[in-house]
Amino acid sequence: MALRVLYLRTVYWFNLTSGGSVGHTAGVINSLDKRTNLSVISNDNLKGVKTPLQIIKPFRLRILPKEHNEFIYNLLLKKKVSPIVKDIDIIYHRYSGFSFAGCWLAIKYKKIFVLEFNSSDVWKLKNWSGEKNLILRILKMLVKRILFLPFVKRIEKYNLTNASLIVVVSEVLKKQLTGWGIPESKILVNPNGVNTKQYNPTISGEKIREKYYIKKGYTVFGFIGTFGQWHGVVELAKAIVEFYKKIKSKNIRFLLIGSGNLLLQTKHILEDAGLTNKVIFTGRIPQEEGPEHLAACDILLSPHIPNPDGTEFFGSPTKLFEYMAMGKAIIASNLNQIGEVLENKKTALLVEPGNINQLVDAMGRLVSDKSMREELGRNARKEVVENYTWDAHVRRILDKINQLNTRGIF
Repeated sequence: MALRVLYLRTVYWFNLTSGGSVGHTAGVINSLDKRTNLSVISNDNLKGVKTPLQIIKPFRLRILPKEHNEFIYNLLLKKKVSPIVKDIDIIYHRYSGFSFAGCWLAIKYKKIFVLEFNSSDVWKLKNWSGEKNLILRILKMLVKRILFLPFVKRIEKYNLTNASLIVVVSEVLKKQLTGWGIPESKILVNPNGVNTKQYNPTISGEKIREKYYIKKGYTVFGFIGTFGQWHGVVELAKAIVEFYKKIKSKNIRFLLIGSGNLLLQTKHILEDAGLTNKVIFTGRIPQEEGPEHLAACDILLSPHIPNPDGTEFFGSPTKLFEYMAMGKAIIASNLNQIGEVLENKKTALLVEPGNINQLVDAMGRLVSDKSMREELGRNARKEVVENYTWDAHVRRILDKINQLNTRGIF
């Protein structure tokens, strides 16, 4: 008999149509649905999810910050979800800083509780601002530390302490958790993945090339992302400027896909260098259009940089696996998991994070060596199909649950 699983999505971000979290959520849910008897409760429609959703309307009081609305919403969920929990085996909850309903329900009804822990909200509150103005940034951080941090610390500890299994995307996150006293035995390192049917080398990018007037025979570099600080887009813009100083070819274009906090700064660097006719900004696109846009590119870029506070990079970029699945040549930063998944000169060219000269050299090398591009792409596709599909990701979770259950830990 298939395991009965309840997937809870309580993150207080709504109307998301693209981004790593969208792909991750859809990938995990769709793959869980193949192997389990799955129910999904969400506070919003979920892009790309094929499984029927039960949407429990989010709590929204305008005078409160979204974080406190999320907390109150979880109080309501405790009552509304209780009748469903009695008939399931596992509660799977995508962690969010003010969410605790999954953990509370699992304890009350003695269910296996799987916590998907992609990052620490305590760390994010201390280190992420998104505000450029120094005074406003300081004020914003003070408000967060006074109003939000005490809540998040307690909720995060509550979730981590009581989870039957914690699924993290990287070894860095595992090391962080064990440093907090979480037993290693209940942590599963499980990198992100990709749907290799949705992202594959047979997809044509010709319509995208035509849309942006990219002529036949042009070599196209591509980047997709939310233009966050960790994506290295400012460093990429500087590298593009240096690249065109060295490479005088008119038959090269850059396709930068997405939007975010650093988009304007990225644009300004390129505008000041007079490169607006060589770099195409698409803006944010729907998730389902990602494969076609990546197919329009010959070389894909992942120039991630370290965390600004000096801590290790804990991410597992979904774009990395999407790039690999497209069978394209990749240039990426040799940064924690990125450098563990990719092998230099076999599945990608790896460069030192933030090293603009190395990035420029790698771009120049692949522009002039089509056979290397093709070989890197083939190898990357093979690697991702064998190890990094969403089906493999979910299989590892279910295998770990079975292993722990067999050992009598639950």
